[in-house]
Amino acid sequence: MPVIRVVKISFNTPLKDSEIPAFRGAIVKLVGKDHLIFHNHLDSHRYHYRYPLIQYQSRRQKAEIVCVQNGTEEIHHLFSKNLGEIRIGEEKRPLFVEHVKINRFDLRVNGVMHYYKLKNWLPFNEKNIQEYSKLVGVAEKIEFLERILIGNILSFAKGINWMIQEKIEVVITNLPIQKMKRRKGQNLVSFDLEFKSNVLLPPDIGLGKSVSVGYGTLIKF
Repeated sequence: MPVIRVVKISFNTPLKDSEIPAFRGAIVKLVGKDHLIFHNHLDSHRYHYRYPLIQYQSRRQKAEIVCVQNGTEEIHHLFSKNLGEIRIGEEKRPLFVEHVKINRFDLRVNGVMHYYKLKNWLPFNEKNIQEYSKLVGVAEKIEFLERILIGNILSFAKGINWMIQEKIEVVITNLPIQKMKRRKGQNLVSFDLEFKSNVLLPPDIGLGKSVSVGYGTLIKF
């Protein structure tokens, strides 16, 4: 069973959900673009498509950074350059650490079902949104979302070099709450939902699309 390291750093920096991309950009500018793990951009036109090991979030209107695996080792580049403030847009804001949570998790797939919440989950790409829009019944829509969620779990596992051999089970346990989110000039369908799975996952990580900027945050309960 693989062991995963997750570090969540909570700052005193005021931050709305809509400001997370700007916060990410400000952190990248602070640490330097040569540290790819902070942004995954090879250059201005090319993106390294891999699971983000540093994720930027907002909780209770304050900034957080979640570091996964190698991200826990690279975050020191931020601490070495942080002078206690950061510029987001035209505004200077404080950047002091309020709390650090350090965890190690034994990941596994077993016969026990684990219960989770998923916040602002972006499941769709251009292809599967068209397939989803053709579905009529609630049951078939939920089954479709469950298949996407299984794919998201596999993408996370691949990103941390965990090759899952067992069958993954996912059951959405409530009627998903659908919302529209504005991202890069587009209106995107997002969901808040609850699900259970036989995969033990660490809390605070993201699943789905745009997890590097706070979408698809996983909460275990």
